[in-house]
Amino acid sequence: MKKINLITILIITISLISCNEITTATKRASTGGINEILVVTNKVEQWKGEIGDSLRSNFTRNMPLLPIPEPQFKMVNIHEASITKELFKKHHNIFIVNIDSEIKEAFIETKKNLWSEPQMIIKINAPSIHEFLISFEELKENAFDLFVGIERERINTSYSSKFKNMNISNQLKKHFRFDMDIPKGYSVVKIDSTKAWIRKETAANSMDILIFSSPYNSTNDFNYINIKRRRNNITRTYIPGSLPGSYQIISDKYLTPISKEISFNDMFAVEFRGLWRVENDFMGGPFISYTFVDEKRKKLITIDGFMYAPKQKKAPLMRELEAILWSFEFK
Repeated sequence: MKKINLITILIITISLISCNEITTATKRASTGGINEILVVTNKVEQWKGEIGDSLRSNFTRNMPLLPIPEPQFKMVNIHEASITKELFKKHHNIFIVNIDSEIKEAFIETKKNLWSEPQMIIKINAPSIHEFLISFEELKENAFDLFVGIERERINTSYSSKFKNMNISNQLKKHFRFDMDIPKGYSVVKIDSTKAWIRKETAANSMDILIFSSPYNSTNDFNYINIKRRRNNITRTYIPGSLPGSYQIISDKYLTPISKEISFNDMFAVEFRGLWRVENDFMGGPFISYTFVDEKRKKLITIDGFMYAPKQKKAPLMRELEAILWSFEFK
């Protein structure tokens, strides 16, 4: 079998149809649980066998650096005949398996916003299970990123309309010349031209956004040690714990934070993910940050999301924080 060109697959928009030649319906808001993928198969044996094992291994991998491991996605399987139902056609993440011996060569189709919005549909057509598995191995990382992107888009679409906190938006534009879709329920704890602490606190959890900037000096500013040092300096000074003399710092005794270079809204950035704890107290939780440069102002900017939710699943809440951070836009 010829090697599949993933760049072509994921950039060219093609006309995607379901296993049963379904036509495009009127667009409406997509449905489905957060971090959920609907898997459509020709038969249940595919889901229970090698195909299902491969899909589960890829999409239900644990979210990095949570105190207790949690899968990034949960998956629901339906038979191909069920995709004709409106309930399933509106799902935001759909993965279609189509095994047909009459197919000459495996090929992949992707389509965004076919039956609802936002929505991502990925379909692998293959003449055999073996050919499907080869195709999926080449596609799996791109497919994972596409579904993560739709999760963020769903959250941002909601927050950027009637739920957006315009007071915080105006303050971000004033002090930093950028904006984020931060929803109502959050409030500003501290803000000036170099730092901001924004939070939403309920009886169940605390969701926090930390922003800090400094003059950009060189590419050394993106070094793991320097990013860690800057975050610890900010949280030690401005994020106190509940007890006298307590403050937040990065917790890296048992789990080392992960940093990686990424494209963040078409900018070079370093994603930094790990756990935090409160010195001289017993609080802790996960955080994620993105560090990049405001080239016009020669500023190094870090936007950071952290949370405290001792009795809740953390993967859905972290996805919410990720989505807010990814809504970043210069103004």
